[in-house]
Amino acid sequence: MKKALFLSLLILIGFLYSAQIRRGCLSLLILIDSVRPPEKAVMGKLIDGPMRTKVTVPSRGRAIHADLYRPAKKGKQFPLLLVHGVNPTGKDDGQLVLLANNLARAGFLVLVPDIEGMKTLHIRISDAEDVLQSFLYLRTTEHAGPRGGMLGISYGAGPVLLAAADSRVRDKVAMVATFGGYYDLRNVLLFMLTGAYEYGGNRGYIRPDTSLRWMFAYRNLDLLRSGADREKLKKIIEKRNQYEVAAADMLAKSLGPEGRALYDFLVNTDQDRFTPLYEKLPLPVREQVYQLSPARAMRYISASFIIAHGTDDYSAPFTESKRLADAVSDKGRVHLALLPQFLHIEPIEPSATDWFKRYVLGGWRLFAAIYELLEKGSMEGQGS
Repeated sequence: MKKALFLSLLILIGFLYSAQIRRGCLSLLILIDSVRPPEKAVMGKLIDGPMRTKVTVPSRGRAIHADLYRPAKKGKQFPLLLVHGVNPTGKDDGQLVLLANNLARAGFLVLVPDIEGMKTLHIRISDAEDVLQSFLYLRTTEHAGPRGGMLGISYGAGPVLLAAADSRVRDKVAMVATFGGYYDLRNVLLFMLTGAYEYGGNRGYIRPDTSLRWMFAYRNLDLLRSGADREKLKKIIEKRNQYEVAAADMLAKSLGPEGRALYDFLVNTDQDRFTPLYEKLPLPVREQVYQLSPARAMRYISASFIIAHGTDDYSAPFTESKRLADAVSDKGRVHLALLPQFLHIEPIEPSATDWFKRYVLGGWRLFAAIYELLEKGSMEGQGS
């Protein structure tokens, strides 16, 4: 009698919470695959893959190449635009392809466009237009529900947030998710050059990757109005990449005012000198920093937010995601997940504290963020 009652209770619980249990299992599988290489993925062995179709999205008189991942299930699905970060492989990055497949297995209709600025390190406000047009295209596909979401990774979060704020789509965007995103590109430049970050009581330092500054500069020399300075800085960066620093410094002495201001800014590693050097930068450079910063657009986004960030991210400080979350007046619309040691290389003999932070605390927070992503997509899907 007791056994039958117990089994009946389990069946009742399973019936009442079947959707939550399924969502939890899917979230766990996506979490596991997010920290493993694609060749060791688990979810694809348990759930049939979606249909992947190559499509082209018209934008600014040109065609954006994209991949559409359609779930096996019938009916309307929640359309989710997935935007990659700075990556030369773009939409074809192995980890991104795995994520897109897994999100489609979980029930999303996923579109992954190639954003040219992200592939070439030549990021411009026009990338936000490409994101917007990709979202509009996704919503017109056969199985798309009436409202959708956007997910931006790393620097891809900037154009995503700017697109989500646009009046042409803001009422169609139900959810915006970012991973490793940023609020103000000026703060990212401070971090990239000096390694320093500070916000809301969080202050710290991560040794900057000096190669990043020169790669970005090399790809964006067109912002300088002086052709002579552009050519000289190109040669200077090439010499620095060949470790001919003395020769590069000597050549820098012949730069004009704009080129010299940019060079002095790039070689600086002193946090206290950052602001005065930044203010001397050519206006087109500072204008690009302003235009590409979601700080100016956050108040126009009415969607729900899921914001995740590794606290050891070397591309953008996690404090930028705290700024994003704080910029949303209605805190009920924000899920913030800060992941300790998420990007940290695991030590040979991790301490109990390292293990707890990485796998228990960080793992649980990422699981909760993925679960909420699936939950919001399911809720919107049911409403379509």
